[in-house]
Amino acid sequence: MPRDNAGAGSDRAGSDALGNWLQLVAVISMPRFGLGKRDIRKLERDRDIDTIIELLYDEDDKVVFEAIEALTRIGDPRGIEALMTLVADLSTSDLIRAKAWLALDVGIERESKKRTDWK
Repeated sequence: MPRDNAGAGSDRAGSDALGNWLQLVAVISMPRFGLGKRDIRKLERDRDIDTIIELLYDEDDKVVFEAIEALTRIGDPRGIEALMTLVADLSTSDLIRAKAWLALDVGIERESKKRTDWK
């Protein structure tokens, strides 16, 4: 008896649609679970200041906090300027502005100790 192959094409189309849907869900979920984010520690080790500065405007506050901390540790003038801009931007959340302000304070204190530490 000949086999009816009419349903085979629709099964394949359904399988492709399910696969596409699962890929979409995975891509959408990646940032929520901390996947797919840049490794800020690696950027810090590589002293990739420009990319870390871009992360100051990420929608995930945790990423922004980590970027602020990385810029504070590096102490590069471009990072300090970016933190000052972040503090001055009134559209930035108060929490992020406060974190950037504290980071600037820590950076200034560290620099002043370097300049007055006579050994």
